[in-house]
Amino acid sequence: MILMKIKIGKVKEDSDLYKYLKKRSLNKTMGIGSKPALYVEKLNGSHNVYRISDRKSHKKFIIKSFYEEGKSRSNMVHYLNKEYDRIKYFRDLGVGNDRYKTVKVINKNDENLFLIEEYAPGASLSTFIKKAYIEDKPEILYEKLTLLAGYLSSLHKKTGKKRRINRTAVKKEIIKHSYQAYCEKALDGEELPHIEHLLDKWLSYDPVRKAHISLVHGDATPSNFLFSENGMLAIDLERSRYRDPVQDLGTMAGELFHYATMYTKNPYNADKFIGHMYWYYAGNFDDQSGMFIDLTKRNPLYMANSMFRISRNPYISLKYKRKLGHYAMKCLSSIDRMGK
Repeated sequence: MILMKIKIGKVKEDSDLYKYLKKRSLNKTMGIGSKPALYVEKLNGSHNVYRISDRKSHKKFIIKSFYEEGKSRSNMVHYLNKEYDRIKYFRDLGVGNDRYKTVKVINKNDENLFLIEEYAPGASLSTFIKKAYIEDKPEILYEKLTLLAGYLSSLHKKTGKKRRINRTAVKKEIIKHSYQAYCEKALDGEELPHIEHLLDKWLSYDPVRKAHISLVHGDATPSNFLFSENGMLAIDLERSRYRDPVQDLGTMAGELFHYATMYTKNPYNADKFIGHMYWYYAGNFDDQSGMFIDLTKRNPLYMANSMFRISRNPYISLKYKRKLGHYAMKCLSSIDRMGK
């Protein structure tokens, strides 16, 4: 498979990438001139993500490549198209407002498996989580979580369906993540059948069983929400699908819990932020109190899944993985204290 090469540093004028980006249809859209001075920087991300800067116009934009060594072209094209379609759908629906919105796609290149997206200046949510936990600046995190709650409620309300969740799919996903956590020694082997038993209880629990689906972001982690003076921008939508809306909220709750554990040694320092996020999310519905209660009843299931996901990362210490695995099991075991 021969793809257009994206090299770090100055983009040479005789390169395929330069010729592609200076096409009239593209450079007008991106606001760059006919003879730009382009430079490439690689950013962190689950895919190969690059920031392209034009040092003449001072414009910046993002190239997100979906090429992955060893994967079939059809699989890579699937995720490229899925992210493109989801972004277009979210924006066409009007998800968000002037303060929180979805990233904009400038161009899709099927042949070379990349998207060109608007560049979002600012910092990810993790920056403000650290400020809250390390620098004792909770007010700035409350502000960002309010924007996040507004965005997610807009997405979930606009795409909601009167159809119950696919409990088999939920179980399959959590089993997969718990097994990956086990492979990284975050869990003991004897815990796996117990997890399956607890999941069966959760999926028979009325608030979960009767939950309706909506499109979720699908990867609601701090790195996928960027903040600047202009508000919040959501990125990375290739995992978006129809699920229980609490999947997004519970994923972020697990992240807040994880950061509190890591930075303050007390995971329960996250509780006030998790509660704030749920309360402001629920405030976008008619019965705020009732919605808050219903959502938080389902939270432990998806929060456990979030911690399984985090604990499967190989760069985390074994001791810390075990700690996350322990708290994930506590979340799942809370079903034994629930009513019907």
